[in-house]
Amino acid sequence: MRNKFIRAAGEIVLFNLLALFLVYRLFIASRMEAAGSVDESIFIVRSGLWIFVGIYLIGMILLGIHIYLNMVKPVGRAHEDLKRAAEESKRAEMIRKEFVANVSHELKTPLTSISGFIETLQQGAAEDPEIRTRFIDIIAIETSRLKRLIEDLLVLSDIENRKESADVQEFSAKEEIEKTVQTLQPIAEDKNVELITGFDEDVVILGSPDRFRQMMVNLIENAVKYSEEGGRVWIEARKLDTKVQVTVKDEGIGIAEEHLDRLFERFYRVDKSRSAKAGGTGLGLSIVKHIAALFNAELKVESKVGEGSIFYVIFER
Repeated sequence: MRNKFIRAAGEIVLFNLLALFLVYRLFIASRMEAAGSVDESIFIVRSGLWIFVGIYLIGMILLGIHIYLNMVKPVGRAHEDLKRAAEESKRAEMIRKEFVANVSHELKTPLTSISGFIETLQQGAAEDPEIRTRFIDIIAIETSRLKRLIEDLLVLSDIENRKESADVQEFSAKEEIEKTVQTLQPIAEDKNVELITGFDEDVVILGSPDRFRQMMVNLIENAVKYSEEGGRVWIEARKLDTKVQVTVKDEGIGIAEEHLDRLFERFYRVDKSRSAKAGGTGLGLSIVKHIAALFNAELKVESKVGEGSIFYVIFER
């Protein structure tokens, strides 16, 4: 900053010296030779000095503009950038603390449950076959929940850190969706939920097919989870001009509008009691959001309470 100021001041001094020289050579000196009297000579010198003063003032104005544009304004911008960076850092720290608190809670809940049932079994409950079987089943469920949570945390960490495999390729949306539906069919059948698919011909997406299937698993599982027994879930892949639109639509409980903006946050639950009953880790839709970002895809959701939800993932072709 100091060097810039010295340079600017030096440039304006040189400008003024050059202006003084030119005024003297082109105006004063040439006219002094033709001057007929002392008064006329004084007038010529005064006129020349006024011209120089005018040029000098213009030079100072230019110096001021130069200083503002190249020094003062950037300092202001730098200050705003620092302020914005500090705010973003503060917000990131709050998100990190909230995330750690949520992870601690989500890990602690099944561990506490498992520990409690094991302790009860050790105190003699294991002698009753019926109680023993029921407690072991609960421990198995909580262990599975804990395993799923850890797996989702690892997946989310990999995606957020862009630790992607090198299998970026063109793949058929229809083939990958059909594989996913086949995998999830038993879960849907347990709730008597019908999975209905629909495709345009030759719908091709560029990216990782594994990540795409992972995203579809989370979207379809979520739709089945919040569907009533006997409901239907539609999974489609359609061409839209230069884009591909993948949709997952359900007839479930729906989501109130005030929750839609936070739906893809980690561990955010619209109805905690219902979410606990339905299961899940609270990370599924957050994983969907991050995978969509890897594909540079647009993610949207529409929902009405009591009517169901539609999730859209729109890819560039």
